[in-house]
Formats: sequence, structure tokens, C-alpha cells
Amino acid sequence: MWDVAIEPRASVARCYECGSSPVFALCHHCWRPGCKKHVRPSPRWARKILREGSGPGLAKAPVYHCGGCAHGKALTAGTTWRWLVIVLGGAALAVAGIVTVRLSPTVGAILLLTGGLSALVAMLHVWRGVARARTALPVPLLPKAVDVELTEELRGEITLEGEGDEYRTVLDPVKGELSVRFTFGGPDRERVRRRRKRARTHDAAVPWCAGRILLSGPFGIRTGDEIAGPILPLDGNSGDHAVFRPLDPPSSSPWKYRRRYELRTEPKIASGPIWITPSIVPDSGRHGLELDVQWVKFGPDEDKPLSLRMIELLRLEFPVRWGEIHTWGLLDEVGTQPRATVGLGGEGRQFIELKRITPADQEKDEARTTHVTLAIRFSGQVDPGDEISGRVTAKMGGTLSGVTGVTLFNSLGGRRALGRSASVKTRVDLGFRISLANIRYQALRVDPDRAAEDSNRDSYADTFDVVPDDEAVIALTNAMSEEGYYVKHVIENPPRSGRRANEFQRYWDIKGRRYVGVYPVDFHIILTGEEVRSGGIRPERGATKVRIVVKGAYTDDEMERTIREEYKRLRDLTEATLGRKSPMTSETG
Repeated sequence: MWDVAIEPRASVARCYECGSSPVFALCHHCWRPGCKKHVRPSPRWARKILREGSGPGLAKAPVYHCGGCAHGKALTAGTTWRWLVIVLGGAALAVAGIVTVRLSPTVGAILLLTGGLSALVAMLHVWRGVARARTALPVPLLPKAVDVELTEELRGEITLEGEGDEYRTVLDPVKGELSVRFTFGGPDRERVRRRRKRARTHDAAVPWCAGRILLSGPFGIRTGDEIAGPILPLDGNSGDHAVFRPLDPPSSSPWKYRRRYELRTEPKIASGPIWITPSIVPDSGRHGLELDVQWVKFGPDEDKPLSLRMIELLRLEFPVRWGEIHTWGLLDEVGTQPRATVGLGGEGRQFIELKRITPADQEKDEARTTHVTLAIRFSGQVDPGDEISGRVTAKMGGTLSGVTGVTLFNSLGGRRALGRSASVKTRVDLGFRISLANIRYQALRVDPDRAAEDSNRDSYADTFDVVPDDEAVIALTNAMSEEGYYVKHVIENPPRSGRRANEFQRYWDIKGRRYVGVYPVDFHIILTGEEVRSGGIRPERGATKVRIVVKGAYTDDEMERTIREEYKRLRDLTEATLGRKSPMTSETG
């Protein structure tokens, strides 16, 4: 017997016929999505006869149909085709009359008059039938659309209470909202007026259609009354908007379209989307506090996790007895330095609040976009038994539901061009309450022990018979990332000439951090060496020295032992990675 596990996957809006994605257009009759091949614009003759898309605002817009609703087929149903046959026959008679008029003016005139009148009468019947059919349908409108936004919100609480307690993150169910701001104007009012005139009801409420909204990408939204699927209707009634009043209407009327939803399945974020780690700065006389904010990779697609765009708010509350804030700063590179607001809160507490913290450009330095540290120095001392609290609000690119975009289609099935592309984002809002009793740092451990001294540093370096180039550095940093190390930066110094003309000296500086629970352990790796070239683009051979320094604060023997183990762990990882590239590895120190 085979054990078969069925994993549910979110559906995606695709072409109704071939299943391709993305969707090119919608049929404006049945609203089925389709590609360029299977949902096509109507030919000119059909638009001339049926007069679809005519009138203010939509005169030049293409009219899209699927294969089942195409007017080439629809016109052959019922009595319409008979009148069209008469139109064609009358046109043929009229042409014959024009040809015959030279031979027999009387016969030619009779044929021309009979054919022309027959074609005209039949065409009037076709137009009247089409007009009656259109009167039963909603009026197609084209309101102005701005501020298209889809926002999902993830709320929760981070707690770390008394000594011995565990770091916990409790998340609420994800809530989502789709909103679009429409404005009905003069062209829309004119189309409604014409429909009332045609129906001979000058003050009656008229149904209208402004098109559809398509949610692109995997549809991981729980269907309900407000959102029943990835294609959402934009329908309404003229009586709901003042611009369509028959007497003294305003020049325009706004319409706020809003739909709320929940996810079909809640995201699996076991460790929480953001980690908040405070630390008392060692060797500061307990006057310094660092608040480390780290966001993890999460999202419905592991290969394309949500990316942080901005920390909208970082608020830290602490006891008044710590004294005034002497200095503060962000230790990591950010787009622009934010301003701080400092004030007094209730119950003997004060706060510092930063807004709109933009991380460094992800394309230039991806590692820095996952970590920000706020450093504060107080006039008084930080009590290790106190508790801090606050809130962090972050804006992430992408959604937890899997929706990747919002596309508007007009009432004739074509895509609408927006002045500004739709905003699709996730807002993370976390409150935190953390006791310093669990994370108070009293001493600093550096491994190896003599790494901080100005002695012969090469005696603590490992040597490998590999070229000290970008391939070696990429292999090492990739291996570190796979083992959970956070690489903050990699800096390459320009190559320098060696002792011989074909020798070049290389120098790489790698810094980063790894978390053991909520405790950070920093590392610094210096990779140096020489490469030998023989005229080719790539070096022929080389030798590399790797020096590793690990530094972390500790309060007990177990944490100190953990820092020593991290040093050994990094050395083993370097040996396993560069040793595979080297025919011979030697260690010293």
C-alpha cells in the first residue's frame, strides 16, 4: 500500500480555455478570464453594428469576448441573423442597381431604391433589438481609480518574563483588506442619463457595471460574502451616488470600495516574524542598552520570502529612574536617519520613538536588510531586574495569502492603466514586554583568548591551498548562511602586487552574527592570501589564511562555553568548506 499525502495549494486565476497565466483580458459578458488567444477584442463590424463601447469615456476602448460570447456567433442566433441576411441582400440589390442604372435607368433606380430601403429597415430592426438587449444590462461606466491597496496585517505579542522564562511570540489570525478609491465624473453621469432617456425613466435607479478586480497569484484567501474568488465584481446602483441625481447633481462623487478577508490557512511562523533582543552593553558601567530588531525570512513561498520595506514605528518604554537619554543611534546602515521623539509615559516610565526606518538597499546588501540595532546611553544605570516594553510596526513587501498583484479591468473587459501601480504589502504589528533578568550581560568573552592582543595574528590562522578569490568567499558565506549564521557584510580590499609580477595579495573582511536563542554571538573573519596568475583571466594557484574571532557577552559558565563552541564550530565549518577545495590543509595555533 502506498501512503499518499495530498497537500492543498492555492488556486490561481488562469485562462478558462488553456489554463495559462497571467490573464490578458476578461469577457465582458460572462467575465471569464483568458489569454490573448482565447479572449479577443470584437472586430470593427461588430462594434459598428452593436455599438458597444460607444459614448463618453469608452468610445475607443476595445470590447473583449470569449469564444462562447463572441458576437460573430451571437448574431447567428434568434431573429437577428434573419435581419442581417436582409441587410446583406438589400445591399446587394443596391449595388446591382448602381451597375444596372447605365443600361436601364428605370430598372436600376428600382433596384437601388428597393435594396437601400430594405437594408435600412433591416438595420434599424437590428439596432432596436440590440438597444432593447442593452437596456436590460447594467450601464458600463469608467470611474477614475486611485489608491489601489491590498494590505494584510499580522498582529502579535512578544514576551520574555522573569528569569528562566522562555521567549514567546503569540500571533493573532491574519486580517486582510482590499481597498480602491473610485470617482464618478461627467462621462459616467452622461452614460446614465442616456440610459434613462432610452428607457424613458428620467429619475429611476439604473444598475451599472464598472468592470472587475483580479487578484493575481496564488489565491490563499478564505472565500466568504465579501470575497468569493479571485475575480471581484464592481457593480452598483445609480441611486447610491449623488452624481447620478437627475436634478442638481454634483460634478463628481467618490466611491470607497473596501473588502475584508481572512486567510484560508494561517502561516507557519514558529519563531515569530520579528525578534526583539535587548542587551546591557558590556564595559559601559550599565549605562548602555542595545535593542536588536531582527526579522526572519517567512512567507507562502520559501524561495521568495517577504521583504522588509520599512520599520514604520519602533517604540521603546523603560523606567524613568534610568535617567535621561544622553545619546542614541542606529548601529546598522539605513536609508535615512530617522528622528527620535522622547517623552514621559504613565506609571513612572518614559519612551523613545523612531519612525520610518528604511534599511539599506537590499539589492546592494541583502544581509543588512534583516537587522537593525538601536543603541542608547542613559545618564543613570540600567537595572538588570527591570522590564522594558514597546511596539514595532513594519511594512513588508508581499502577502501571506500569496496574492502578488491587483489588476483592474474596465466594464468592456480590458485592462485599466493606473497612474500608480497597486500597493500589495503585509503590515506586521508586534507589542513586546521583556524582562532584562533573562538577558543581563556582565562579561565579554573573546575567542581565541589572545585574539584581542596585538601579537602575531597569523599564529591563530588556518591555512588552505586555495585561491583567495570570490569563489572561495562565496562558498564560505553560503555554507555559513545554511548553518544559520547572519552575514552582515563582506568587504573586499583592492588586490595589491606581491613579491613577484604575477603574484597578487587579496584581503577579505567578513562580519556577522549568530543567535543562540535570543543571545547574539558576533564573529569576524579575515581571509587573506596570495594568488598566482600566468596570463589567464582566472588565477592558476594560491594560498589562503583564515583568521576567526568570536565575541559574545555572558552571565554564566554555560553561555561562556557556548561562545567557545561557536568558535570551534566556525573553524570546523571553514575547514569543511575550504578543505574540500584544497588538496592539503594545515592548521596552526
